[in-house]
Amino acid sequence: MTDTYSPVDVFDSMTESTFILKPKTQRKKTGNGRTGKAADSNAVSTNDGYVRLLQGREPLESMELRKSLFKELWNPLEKLLIDTEKQVNNIGITEVCNFVDTSYVQSDSQEKGRLAQPFAEIAAAVAFAGVNTGDHGKLFQSLQEQLCERGHHVALLESQYCNSLPNMHKCILEQICGGSCANVEGSGEEEQSLLSGTKAIPYDLNLLKLWWATVVESASNKSKRAVIILQDLEGFSPMVVDDFIRIATSYSEDVPIVIVLGLGTSYECVQQSLTKASMSMLNVERFNLQRSRQCIDAVIRQLFVRGEAVLSFGTEAYKSLLDQFLLYNFSISGFVKKLKYAAMDFFYAQPLSIVASIVARSANGTCPIRLTSDQIELIRMQRSVQRALEREAEKGTGRAHVHKALTNDAFFQDVVLPQLVRQLTAYRQGYCVGIGLVEAIQSMAPDAAQKPIRTLHYYGLGLQFDECPHWKTLAAVVRRMNIPDMEILLDKLLRVVEQMPDVDWSLVSEDNVQVPELLQQASTLLARPDSLSKEEEPSSEEPKRRIRTRTDTDYRSFMMFHSDASDAELCALERCCKAVDKALRTCLTPYQNVPLNEIFYYRHSHLLDTAFSAQPRAAVQTALGKSHYYLNCDCCDPADDSIVDGSDSSEDQRILPTMHDSSISYRLHQECGRMINLFDWYSSFASVVEKESPSSHTNSAPSQAEVQARFMRTVEELQFLGFVKPTQRKTDHVLRLTWGA
Repeated sequence: MTDTYSPVDVFDSMTESTFILKPKTQRKKTGNGRTGKAADSNAVSTNDGYVRLLQGREPLESMELRKSLFKELWNPLEKLLIDTEKQVNNIGITEVCNFVDTSYVQSDSQEKGRLAQPFAEIAAAVAFAGVNTGDHGKLFQSLQEQLCERGHHVALLESQYCNSLPNMHKCILEQICGGSCANVEGSGEEEQSLLSGTKAIPYDLNLLKLWWATVVESASNKSKRAVIILQDLEGFSPMVVDDFIRIATSYSEDVPIVIVLGLGTSYECVQQSLTKASMSMLNVERFNLQRSRQCIDAVIRQLFVRGEAVLSFGTEAYKSLLDQFLLYNFSISGFVKKLKYAAMDFFYAQPLSIVASIVARSANGTCPIRLTSDQIELIRMQRSVQRALEREAEKGTGRAHVHKALTNDAFFQDVVLPQLVRQLTAYRQGYCVGIGLVEAIQSMAPDAAQKPIRTLHYYGLGLQFDECPHWKTLAAVVRRMNIPDMEILLDKLLRVVEQMPDVDWSLVSEDNVQVPELLQQASTLLARPDSLSKEEEPSSEEPKRRIRTRTDTDYRSFMMFHSDASDAELCALERCCKAVDKALRTCLTPYQNVPLNEIFYYRHSHLLDTAFSAQPRAAVQTALGKSHYYLNCDCCDPADDSIVDGSDSSEDQRILPTMHDSSISYRLHQECGRMINLFDWYSSFASVVEKESPSSHTNSAPSQAEVQARFMRTVEELQFLGFVKPTQRKTDHVLRLTWGA
């Protein structure tokens, strides 16, 4: 037997092997003797994966600027995300901590008017942590830290380490006692010998009782509690939890035990897991630790609406980001991972990401480095920049400015580019004001017309103002307001605008609409409606609306109850409605009309879906149907095969004997119906395999026993992958489970 190494023969199964695809082409050697490939790999490793873009023509200082910008911009954002998540989650955590503090504490009035119970109760908190099981560890660890800061002794238990009652007691004693239970005074001689000897330590709650009496109660601190957190109650054995509650109840008079039951599904799991006898021993209160939606709303408000993040998301990318959170797992960590992945793709693969330095780092509004002609030309090629220059050329004195911007690179970088960035910054500030105006209107609308900020941001990104049904609903709410409600609304809108005093409204819209002045004039007009002169009243083309007409009462329902409103007040209300509508239209313009939106609004939604929304079935089907792409093998490619079939089928559907056995069986099973005859399937497989040429280490075609063994292995692999399964209806048949591509 030879000792030759044949990896293909050993790992012939596609389900048991890993294929490393190496490029076939090698680069030429450089002047220092090293290959270009090795030099590039060393450069990538020293630069944290950053490479010179623009086909290698990007200056080294631009690559270093992208590298430093990513660290400078992402680190504060990551800290902001962590602080926001902690701030939102602390609401539920604080409620649980307050419950632990007040457990086993009764007022004098309660003690006088309450009879002694025939059995002891344990304080228990049922904490619903949501379906995002990936974030449960961090959430309950924060709960443990806050409880420890308040002086309590806490044990955080996971189901994987507590599969039996002794293991559960061991985890509790190790975390609460901290290994000091061996020196407890008052424990028996037998227990001391077991603790100090070589025998297994008898972990029992009696040790916790002795340790508590020796260490805690000796310090005269009656406010401490022994808190036991079951992080994932669904994973614990019901018998183990039931026995633990029964045992802990017998020690509750000596040790103030508080149990926190963490849930990921629903509160009914507690009743299904525990018996009625165990439930009667618990004094249960419910808490909701899940604040995922509130946390996401806070993150979206800080990053995208208020513009804390330089990089924003386009419509499709934001929808992908939001769908992954709302439709899959409600995971905050997954949301943050997608944000970081998009930021890395922006700074790693976008050569124009260095323009972010004008927004983030530079105080005078200029880029800290000089841009090359390729980079400037790439900026000029953006459609939003071309539209901005075309609007500038339409002005009488703007043609010379545009001509100089297109021909002079230094003028474009020093004058035009900072002006475009200022327009982008002004638009984002105005957009933040617009979302605030919408929220102010929503506060006076019915509950059915109120949307969370994540939905409002999606509407603001993806829809025109006239196309959005929610904006139309809010406009109808404003039109139906009477004078007192309109005064309250205008006061709220003015407070929102006053919170952003630095907005340059001349850059927000082309019409140079000053939103603060517009709303202030509407408020003044509503306060003194009689100040309207006859020239300011509606002309004959727009006839007056009388109070008692049916059209007016249908249009304004409040007239049915307040019929004493004058024509001047109705005209003032109409002017206020138009002012609010104009303010919203000014602030909520689509981002596609803003210069440099192709750079600062991330649009690679397909990349995010590919990276984070895995499709294993499609990947497996592609690997079996087109194995030559995965194996990097030319002999499996139908296009390179020299055999010419007489059929009219396409080359992709041809079954070659050089293909992998699993691919051959998979393609043959696609030609069958719901029930597959194993003998017919084997006959087709054998007819294909027997056509293969003799291999290098054999001089003959494969034998029948070898073909049968190979066929049986492929059937088992397809059954393991979920394509077929055996059936009892016909023992010589298998059932096909998948259809379509």
